[in-house]
Amino acid sequence: MTAPLIGITTRVIEASSLGAIPKGIYGAHLWGVFADYCEAVSSSGGIPVMIPRSVNPGDIVAHLDGLLLSGGEDVDPNRYNMEPVPESTQHDPERDEFEFGLVSAAIESRIPILAICRGCQVVNVARGGTLIQHLPEVDGFSHAETQEHRSARRHSVAVAAESMLRAALGADVDNEGNAAVNSYHHQAIDEPGNGLRIVAWAPDGTIEAVESAQDRVLAVQWHPEMHSGVDPIFNWLISESTNGSSS
Repeated sequence: MTAPLIGITTRVIEASSLGAIPKGIYGAHLWGVFADYCEAVSSSGGIPVMIPRSVNPGDIVAHLDGLLLSGGEDVDPNRYNMEPVPESTQHDPERDEFEFGLVSAAIESRIPILAICRGCQVVNVARGGTLIQHLPEVDGFSHAETQEHRSARRHSVAVAAESMLRAALGADVDNEGNAAVNSYHHQAIDEPGNGLRIVAWAPDGTIEAVESAQDRVLAVQWHPEMHSGVDPIFNWLISESTNGSSS
């Protein structure tokens, strides 16, 4: 049995942010992603493949066994009929369009999707859902701002029983049905999209995960790729991807 190929979405990185480069290269850009995503996929038994935006979504999905939607900038609020708020980050409508195409192609091809942070929001909006554009700080706690290391599990989430997420997390869920996670998001799901079930909540009520067992979609707001060791969510992705990969 071959290791499954996991496609990972990328963001635009301006060459000028790299430091000392020839002047002629200013204005060029790269497609990239935090190494944590690739390392998590590799450590759990998959082969990570970073997806450039220069391909047709359906064509690349045809070669993949699983899809990982990575984090990044806010989804353009025009996608869910809202105007940007003052706290909005930059938007990349071309990335939105490309990733909506990937979601559609992956679901049609029946390959599993693990969606993380922005990826969770992409899945939700692609399925007709809406977003809370900015989560306010409550009692000194911010879902987005922290000086702690990215692996620090900053708060708990209540995980729904009889869910793919609960099964995927396994021993990471305690006897009360809670799991500890990190937190780096300033937006969250408001109304869930068609066919998506809410399966995790933060103590303040923020929706932290949705899923669709029928479409093999698991979407979380936290960053499991940044947790220490191999997070069991990646074992879920690789297991699901292996079930449909070439052998």
